[in-house]
Amino acid sequence: MKHWAFTIALLLWAAASAWAQAPGAAPQAVQTDIPSIYKTLAGYFPVGAAIDPADLSGPHEQMLTMHFDGITSTNEMKWSSIEPAQGRFEFGPADRGVELALSHKMRVRGHTLVYATGQQTPSYAFGDGTNSAANQAIVIANIREHIQSEVQHFGDKVYAWDVVNEPFDPSQADCLAHGPFYQVLGKSYIDVAFQAAREYAPAGTKLFINDYSTNEPNRLGCLLKVVGDLRARGIPIDGVGHQMHNAINYPSVPAMENAIETVRSQFPGLDQQITELDVSVYNGGDTKSNYGRSIPASVLAEQGWLYKSTFDLFRRLKGKISAVTLWGIADDDTWLDRFPVVRTEYPLPFDRQLQAKPAYWGIVDETRLPGYGLKFSAAAAKTQSDTRTITVTATNGDAGPAYASQIKSIGLRPVSAEPRCAAAVSAPASFPVSLGDIPTSGTAAVSIAVTLRGCDPHTRFAFTAAWSSATYETGTFSTTLDIDGDSGEPRR
Repeated sequence: MKHWAFTIALLLWAAASAWAQAPGAAPQAVQTDIPSIYKTLAGYFPVGAAIDPADLSGPHEQMLTMHFDGITSTNEMKWSSIEPAQGRFEFGPADRGVELALSHKMRVRGHTLVYATGQQTPSYAFGDGTNSAANQAIVIANIREHIQSEVQHFGDKVYAWDVVNEPFDPSQADCLAHGPFYQVLGKSYIDVAFQAAREYAPAGTKLFINDYSTNEPNRLGCLLKVVGDLRARGIPIDGVGHQMHNAINYPSVPAMENAIETVRSQFPGLDQQITELDVSVYNGGDTKSNYGRSIPASVLAEQGWLYKSTFDLFRRLKGKISAVTLWGIADDDTWLDRFPVVRTEYPLPFDRQLQAKPAYWGIVDETRLPGYGLKFSAAAAKTQSDTRTITVTATNGDAGPAYASQIKSIGLRPVSAEPRCAAAVSAPASFPVSLGDIPTSGTAAVSIAVTLRGCDPHTRFAFTAAWSSATYETGTFSTTLDIDGDSGEPRR
């Protein structure tokens, strides 16, 4: 995870936690009558959550153990937390998370042994920062000593480690971030870390390289280049972690799928996991917007449908990904409240009062999403001898409003072979056409004017309408229409 201003972030986190527990704050009562996330997905893959010390007691612990079967410590296993001074170890906070997890038969991912950019790493780790032979020996020894101490402390309690975190930089010719470890050792610091992890971790421990935005072509290309080089030289890497800190408009689901499938095709047998999933309610690159405490219900619905699309993808990737980890549990404790700017975020399945959001229902039960059950029908009416008006009607279900519904495009072609028969849309001038927000169990309609040329009076037309609601609920409605005004049976 990218912590660009870690000290400030910790202070802001403390303030946010204090607000959540302040007198007058809404009570945080856990819903016990809803499906468990990890049990719902047990037939596909384990589902973990990133935790911090606040998640080890009270309602957060209850939610953690109810909905997840794995943990990743957000910060407690990083170098600066474990060994802030050389040879002085502070395992307590991490141990408490691990023991809680093991007592509930949850799996533990270790995050992270070496942070490529030098974040959350004490300065002694880099020696004097130079690439002199003497300092190279010191830094190699530091990496090995730290990894040995940490992985042997946790032993087989940790089934997988992010050995090197965020090493890719597409702006560099060698695709590597030129951080403080690189400045001393070049790319060989990665070799040292993986070789030490393999030497000291228990047999069977999975060793991962972990990075963000792997859906982007340049970063994906770097992943392939670096991992290919490591494997060609026999460096013991077992898997790739795709962080997936996504925005509500980016990346596309196909881009996520492409990243997984590309790595799989290039490196058959290499493990892949989704390691740090959350979905910002703001567009990628937007650092100005802030919903504060009044996020529109339409945005939460859109996020919920995006979570559905994302987890539909993960289900299709069963056997190609071995685990999914959400980067947090509920919106009352998320790093995105302070990155990339300080504002109120809503990226997780549960809200600030620990109640299930559309994002949660998108994971476990799409029938509870606002707008679920949206259906369409169409009818044609004759206006003049060569024109027809097609009325498309959307009827919403009873799960909640269908926000920002629209007809994205239509198709109209004669069913019979009439080479001279053609139909052209004369209005509206362009698509999409808005149906607006359709209330629960309500309807909305749009009219489409069509001009006919060379058609028999009894020609039947195949009519299709691609539609969307809340951006990510999509479908294609199809039916047959007679140009004299009769309509056939619709199919969603």
